[in-house]
Amino acid sequence: MSAHISVRDLPRVRDVALTLASHGFGELARILGIETATSASDKPFAMRARLALADLGTTYIKLGQVLSVRPDILPKALLDELATLQDNAPTVPFDQVKATLETELGRPVDEVFKSFDPVPLASASIAQVHGATLIDGAEVAVKVQRPGIETTLQSDLHILYTLARLVEGQVRVPGLYTPVEIVQEFEQAIATELDFLQEARAAARFRANHEGITGVTIPLIHREYCTRRVLVMERIHGQKLNDVESGSAAGREAMRKFIESWYFQLFEHGFFHGDPHPGNIMVLGTGHICFLDFGLTGTLTGEMQDVMTNIFAGLVFRDAEMVAMAVYRAGATAERVDLKAFRGEIERLMAKYHGSSLSDLSTRGSLTEFIEVATRFRIQLPREFAVVARAGSIVDGIAKRLLPNDDIVEEVRPWAQRLVQRRFGPERVSADAIRVFQQAQAAFRDLPTQANQFLLDLERGRVSVTARDPDSEALRLEIRHAAVRISLALCALALSVSGTMMVATWAPELWGVPIWPFVGFLTNLVALGMFFGLVMHWLFAARIHPREWWRRLGAVFRFFFGGRSS
Repeated sequence: MSAHISVRDLPRVRDVALTLASHGFGELARILGIETATSASDKPFAMRARLALADLGTTYIKLGQVLSVRPDILPKALLDELATLQDNAPTVPFDQVKATLETELGRPVDEVFKSFDPVPLASASIAQVHGATLIDGAEVAVKVQRPGIETTLQSDLHILYTLARLVEGQVRVPGLYTPVEIVQEFEQAIATELDFLQEARAAARFRANHEGITGVTIPLIHREYCTRRVLVMERIHGQKLNDVESGSAAGREAMRKFIESWYFQLFEHGFFHGDPHPGNIMVLGTGHICFLDFGLTGTLTGEMQDVMTNIFAGLVFRDAEMVAMAVYRAGATAERVDLKAFRGEIERLMAKYHGSSLSDLSTRGSLTEFIEVATRFRIQLPREFAVVARAGSIVDGIAKRLLPNDDIVEEVRPWAQRLVQRRFGPERVSADAIRVFQQAQAAFRDLPTQANQFLLDLERGRVSVTARDPDSEALRLEIRHAAVRISLALCALALSVSGTMMVATWAPELWGVPIWPFVGFLTNLVALGMFFGLVMHWLFAARIHPREWWRRLGAVFRFFFGGRSS
């Protein structure tokens, strides 16, 4: 998609800047090129950020909600604050809901629903939910997308991309992501959330994965009535998990079923609910628990599951080395990592969780803390691990309320033992051995060809060995700077002397004007400019980056003229 906005969006950019300034972010407004007074505020940074997003409206609230599950992008204080963002969207009139339904379903509402409640059960920024009954008598919940919301989000995305490019390099962003990469993550998340067919497929897959698990219910999706903007699923009646009494027998049983489901999601199927907060989990009259809202889910590959297995087993059995190496190998690093210090931080965190009751622990989720430590050591983990970590912290919060006096490590130990037995059982070990032998056979088969290729390249001089030393790179940069300064000084001096000599010469004349003094004067101006450049280079060489200047100039050009080609 286009990464710029057009001139017609400038009033909205001004609104954004003024809103930021009103919450104490005047520096951002000035970067956007709008001078405005900054309101003083003694509120914490995280709270001011949440209030600013709430005032900016639908897209920015959704941005905050999407980022609230990404501990690899934002710090814990900001995550917790953004998690409280509420849509509080006004309800859509029923005639608009009816028009959307009939357009999407291709027939009158009365031909699909025996009854349809015009008063919504819930209303959010993307959609609202109504209770209804199908022609065959089945009770359903109907999720209908708000009219025009997709166009609004796309327009705001144009603005977000431009804002991100303008502040990139000028505002320090926590974590390992740049402002543009954060907007890209948001764009991917919002594209998924706007397509209700993807949510329908996720819910159906979730239901199939839980068919063999006793005590866990997933609503039935009526696929024949689902479209990109309409989702029809079985209506569930029950008590929300956050309404269950703390420490009660019902709460303990619900939590154990929840842990069992979480184990199967992560380690058996590799497909998990990305937002399992208490409002999305219900306790039914039968004692079963039921998951709702499948707009945010995650998928783990087999390799990711192995990493999660090592992390989970290492946490339970207090093996800091296993956890540290699993996290390190799963992530990407652009620089050397001090593994000894990293393992020490992991061990310090693990010591806090062993032998402590949930009520004694901090509000911070264990997996979230490990992600924060990895980020501090510049280890960038795949997105799925960050979503798992944030979901795990939500699970921690539920467990703290329902099992306040229990040791969470002891609660999950049986599942860890089962996981290790499965991971290192005869079937898995033999399968791994066969796979290793197959890979080794392929490698040995290709080895002669690769060796011949290498020898031929070596013979023809196509092989080169390059060594890089950061200190030598810095030395080369200093030498380059010194050469530039010496060249500027010599050229400026030569021009200055030449210009002075020409100024002293009064012949010949052209139309009564002495030629050489005029040329000498211009030469001295050039020399003066070169002396000025020499001083600037000496003072600010470390900050002068011509490529960055060209990039910013290009961003400004696209800001004013790029929208015409979109």
